[in-house]
Amino acid sequence: MNKLGSAVILCGGKSSRMGFDKSKIKINDTLLLDITAESLEEIFDEIILVTDKKEKFRNSKYTIIEDSKKNCGSAEGIYTGLKYASSEYVFVLACDMPVISIEYIKYMMTIIKNNNNIEGVISKNGKWIEPMHSFYSKNMLPHFKEALDQNKLKISKIIENGNMHYIEERIIRKYSKDLNIFINLNYIEDLSILNTINYKGKKSYGHC
Repeated sequence: MNKLGSAVILCGGKSSRMGFDKSKIKINDTLLLDITAESLEEIFDEIILVTDKKEKFRNSKYTIIEDSKKNCGSAEGIYTGLKYASSEYVFVLACDMPVISIEYIKYMMTIIKNNNNIEGVISKNGKWIEPMHSFYSKNMLPHFKEALDQNKLKISKIIENGNMHYIEERIIRKYSKDLNIFINLNYIEDLSILNTINYKGKKSYGHC
């Protein structure tokens, strides 16, 4: 399969529950963020990091975009990524999600290629959506802008009127049996999960 579009990794947030900036989590001496980005490079032409402070990533090889509106959470991050991405469709992931299934993302890409009038491909976990492991089209930009202008930041509400394709949990489990692709790291104790994942032989974790 050819590469498709852009991947956006959201690196903002206050990380108040973790106690330090989650974009600085390391596996041995390598940033988890860089490991994630390198994995996504296998299938995406463009990797964009959306952050609240651009200077945090001044040495990064990836495209760095700073949120134009602060303290608006993931809705602003998705909007910013969509606005600056060079492609029509954008895959969105958070920097604290340590597990990626390239095969599942390829499956999502196939849905887009076969239905190019859709405005997003959204993962579902039971009755809930997983907005940080989904595709969005630039056609959704007006919906996100309107929501941000009105300070209505719940993503499930923002995408209600979009032409979305929802992937049910039973299908996702074919690619991620225990749904660990939806794990995110919120607390210090969550970091122990990293020792159960094989990152090309890297298993110990820390932060800078």
